[in-house]
Amino acid sequence: MTTTKEQILDVASKLIHVRGFKNTSVDDILKETGVGKGNFYYHFKSKDELGYAILDRKISQITTEVIEKSFKSEKDPWVQIGDFLDAQVLRTRQNGCTGGCLLGNLAVELSDIHEEFRQRLDSAFRGLRARIESALTQAQAQGTLRPDADIMRLAHFIVAGFEGALMMGKLQKDPAVVAGIVEEVKSHLAQYRVA
Repeated sequence: MTTTKEQILDVASKLIHVRGFKNTSVDDILKETGVGKGNFYYHFKSKDELGYAILDRKISQITTEVIEKSFKSEKDPWVQIGDFLDAQVLRTRQNGCTGGCLLGNLAVELSDIHEEFRQRLDSAFRGLRARIESALTQAQAQGTLRPDADIMRLAHFIVAGFEGALMMGKLQKDPAVVAGIVEEVKSHLAQYRVA
């Protein structure tokens, strides 16, 4: 059974994912949920607090459903990175390019105007980059990544590549655009691979 708090989080997440944080009002959320204002403020002291809860829940979901499944140390590091990138394409196909990446959307929308959100989002992306860097470090230790490869730069490139792919897929409403960009990211990485 879904609690009132979970219902608010579910509805607000969907609205914010599509409309953005600033363009989603508490009244919009109340209207969609049928929850009264008193009930809303019982669970969340402010819209910002709701936003942080949505962000924390989404980060936890992505970590469990994508990052932990992709980046298993017993897997070949190239497979880890490939699995992660393929998960982005699959997600896009499943949602029909609607919404893009919630974290990426919030980063673009709020980083210049809301320091707390910026810090939380930066922390989430740093965590992801650390997992990618770990896979790249593993590849370098195994001798399958060129020794001159800048691991931190490559990790940033991978994140920027898939975030850009999700944005372009959202803009053009075409999962093939996302798949094509992800393949270009993989092709770029292949230039650093030692056979």
